[in-house]
Amino acid sequence: MRKLFFRLMAIGVLTICLTIYPVITFAGPDDEVRVALPWDPVTVNMFNMKTANELPVILHMHDALLTTMPVTGERVPNLAEPTVMKNKKDIKFTLEKGHAFHTGDTVTAQDVKFTYDQCMNPKNAMIMASALSEIEEVEVLDDYTFIIRFYEPYAAWKELMWIGICSKKYFENAGEKKFFNQPVGSGPFKFGKRKIGEYVILEAVENYEFLDRSWYRDKKTKKRRIKKTPSKVDYKTLKFLTVSDEVTRIAMLETGDLDLVYSIMPHYLKRLKKIGHIQIKRANVPSLYGLATKPDLFPVLKDTRLARAMNYAINRQEIVDKIFLGEGYPLYQYVSRSELGYDPNFKYEYNPAKARKLVQESIYKPGTPLTLSYTNAIPNSSMVAATIQQYLKEIGIIVKLQQLEPGTQATYTRKRDPRIGHMNLYNWDGGRDPSTRLILSIMSDSVYSSWSTRKNKDIIDKLVLQQARELNEKKRLALLKKIYDFLIEEPGGPVLFGLNQIYAINKRIDYTWTAQDNNPYNLHRIKIIK
Repeated sequence: MRKLFFRLMAIGVLTICLTIYPVITFAGPDDEVRVALPWDPVTVNMFNMKTANELPVILHMHDALLTTMPVTGERVPNLAEPTVMKNKKDIKFTLEKGHAFHTGDTVTAQDVKFTYDQCMNPKNAMIMASALSEIEEVEVLDDYTFIIRFYEPYAAWKELMWIGICSKKYFENAGEKKFFNQPVGSGPFKFGKRKIGEYVILEAVENYEFLDRSWYRDKKTKKRRIKKTPSKVDYKTLKFLTVSDEVTRIAMLETGDLDLVYSIMPHYLKRLKKIGHIQIKRANVPSLYGLATKPDLFPVLKDTRLARAMNYAINRQEIVDKIFLGEGYPLYQYVSRSELGYDPNFKYEYNPAKARKLVQESIYKPGTPLTLSYTNAIPNSSMVAATIQQYLKEIGIIVKLQQLEPGTQATYTRKRDPRIGHMNLYNWDGGRDPSTRLILSIMSDSVYSSWSTRKNKDIIDKLVLQQARELNEKKRLALLKKIYDFLIEEPGGPVLFGLNQIYAINKRIDYTWTAQDNNPYNLHRIKIIK
């Protein structure tokens, strides 16, 4: 009887485990992959994309001229094969035949021209419009051949080729409203359904075939070539769920309601390591977080002694160690650690006394509050903002904190709306090349420039354009150094830190983060573990 009792107990426990475990590990359909977004997409359309927040949703519906190598992050041919022409400023493309939109219409050179023209159209206020202004025109030679003509040679031309190509015919037939709300591309997923504030559902395109690419060395020519292996999406539905609360994201990962959560804060790692069906991963990605001041809106900030004081007042290493548990690194220049021009030897000492003296010498009136705005697009933003508030209080600057939605902050920035406050926390998700960042934020005529009246603006503008046109890396590096030297002399606010990308997946899927990207791309490469 005693043996029988323990056997029955064992069977009972096993039955309970077998009943609960699938619920925990495989909540939801097995052919659906669920990814958490920490913010709700402002749009699902390529043309009126306002921030990088929408990229994971939008780019999985569209193929681009170039794609990204999963391991190295290099841009390689996708829809078209590029050839740099002799004048070094024009790029000729030959479209690969066989690509079609989700409507069944063939992808043509006319669609490419239509897409780039619309992205450059000021009416759409697309995030890349300023950077794309380097393009003079897209000239169509025939249905499968076109030339993207630049005004001048452009060193970072590949960084403008990730734009998802849209259907001109669909726009003309469907009308603007339907085109914007029910986008059509030629990518691995097609638009399914969107519920604002909750989710976006994408459906895998049947018979869509993508190419896994890897470099190999040709034995005869000794040149590097791309090996292409056809693959198909391994599941049916990709669901992006808006889960703004990070505690909820972690809990949903634990219960199996989510398969992928990214930008995980370090203090959750100990908890996640205890969950058997979760795998924690890290990726080295471009990362730059900083504090931008608004001298154009508030003249007191034109006094460079204030920004210089902030550089000495903020203990960056302490922020990394205490708020992010060491999962990051201090930054002191307006350049990502992965970008050309990064100087690992340059730094500001933490010196509150020196900072306090600079504030006293400035035109800032003691007791005058300066507003610092922040959004949930910055990890631990409220803690970072409060910490900066305390650092600046210690040197005599009073700071009032203001939380905004990411879309609102972006709108205030573009429109130079004083409601954004005297300064704001920001992050830059790029990193392969500095040109796009410099053009978007430093050029005095850019919509994202917060200081268009710098004393040396004409020189800086000229240098930004020169480096963008310089194809020789050594010469370009010298130009970038001059730019960063000017920004040290006239700082627009302190650069703060960079972070590691920490992400976790349900072990029922296999996924590796794409190098040099801060957002989850190449999700069509996810494999379901059988």
